[in-house]
Amino acid sequence: MKPVPCIVTVRVDASLPSDLSDMLTNWLEKGPKMIRWQCPGNLTSMPTKLLWQAAKAGIWNHVSGPDLFDNGNETTPVRYILTHPHVVHSFDRPDDRTHLPAMSHAYDKIDPLPGIPFWQTLSGPEAILSYLARYPASYLTRLRWDNHTRIILGNDVGFYFEPPSTLAPEFLDQVCAMVTAGGSVDTTHVRSNLENAFLIGYAMENKKMVGCSCLKHPRPALIHRLKKATGLDFSGYVERGYTSVRPEYRSLGVGRQLLEGLTDRAGRYKIFTIIDEDNLATQKIARWNNTRKITTYFSKKANKQMGIWMPAHMRQPEKKNDSGSEQSHGEDIQ
Repeated sequence: MKPVPCIVTVRVDASLPSDLSDMLTNWLEKGPKMIRWQCPGNLTSMPTKLLWQAAKAGIWNHVSGPDLFDNGNETTPVRYILTHPHVVHSFDRPDDRTHLPAMSHAYDKIDPLPGIPFWQTLSGPEAILSYLARYPASYLTRLRWDNHTRIILGNDVGFYFEPPSTLAPEFLDQVCAMVTAGGSVDTTHVRSNLENAFLIGYAMENKKMVGCSCLKHPRPALIHRLKKATGLDFSGYVERGYTSVRPEYRSLGVGRQLLEGLTDRAGRYKIFTIIDEDNLATQKIARWNNTRKITTYFSKKANKQMGIWMPAHMRQPEKKNDSGSEQSHGEDIQ
């Protein structure tokens, strides 16, 4: 007999186990389509690993707890909910609708996507469950509704790769805003670095920019810092960076295709990428792009450990030995 789709309720508290793999396996046998995560108003963090495990298993994650939004989108749990719609698929919206305008992520302030997520047109978890009985979660998370028009995100994304000299200043403003919205880079030199970049890649759908990345010429100060920290000389290289993808388009391959396109068009240049050691999502995209970590160093500027990555087919930079002659940097450091 085919299992009946159901909702499993999990209370988020200190006693929650760190690994739900066995529990998820048991639930899948019973046919659950949704987990309702009951969160108290004083929640300070989300069970991100567990949410990811459920989403990867094809289960819809619904966060329950409207008092979470009493402080708008300034708390850590709310920021996670709004910036990970491919992981937290829906949530209880506050009864006080004055909070709704503030419940948006940084990308929406640049140029909001058309319409609203389809689940927001429904009355609640039970109504969402009725659709999950007919459609997979991976489809419903991409579905939006715009004045009775159905929009499916990711069906018609176009990828473009151009030198900055061919882009209008207003368009570069938009790329700059996309990079800034990502919130993971120092914004001091973003505009000037984009203007002097070798190549800019961007993704468009429904006349909206949904992702960007670039191959930029590293500033002399960065080359000097890296040489001092690692002994490697990146003079004459281009740095792949400023990768930013709208939350609604994550896990749809946008970042991977941008990086592949840039790598294929690097021409005479060799490429390196600096990735925060804690940024596992970007590291995963890098590995998909056949990019490998060659070394790590501590960045005093960022006050954290960073990794330097290069496409596997590109020769690593040379490192000076004590005699001043050149030597290979050796094997990849994983």
